[in-house]
Amino acid sequence: MLEILIACAIALEVEQGWTRLRPACPVTRQQTREAISGATSKADTGELRLAFGRIVDYPWLSELLARQASSSRHWDPKGSPGKDNQYVASALRGMPEFTALFPGWQVAGVSVEKVLRKRAAELPLAQGAPISPKKLLPYDAILWVTLKRP
Repeated sequence: MLEILIACAIALEVEQGWTRLRPACPVTRQQTREAISGATSKADTGELRLAFGRIVDYPWLSELLARQASSSRHWDPKGSPGKDNQYVASALRGMPEFTALFPGWQVAGVSVEKVLRKRAAELPLAQGAPISPKKLLPYDAILWVTLKRP
């Protein structure tokens, strides 16, 4: 079987004090890391504000978020927009796989809105996971991150 890898660019656009990551297609963790490295290397102040856009454009992050919620006592599958936003922001802030994207920087703030949910059965979770396939889990939101130099 021939496997063809297609490179997917992440454009960086600076607009109104935010550096926007604009993936041309769903991107990998490594592609995300490289784009963020490019943004942090160009930062000329002690603060950098990154607008990721939709988490679903970063499938590796979407999957991490759903897995985190699947085993969390704090995720409320019945939730509400305000509580969902708070949970996702807090979960990302505490996720080493996420915070490791920003070496040499401190995550000063994580903000999300418009959290979307899917049934566990529709998400890429391990088969036989100890969770009801009907349980609703977060998989997408609009994400902003504020970084500061320590």
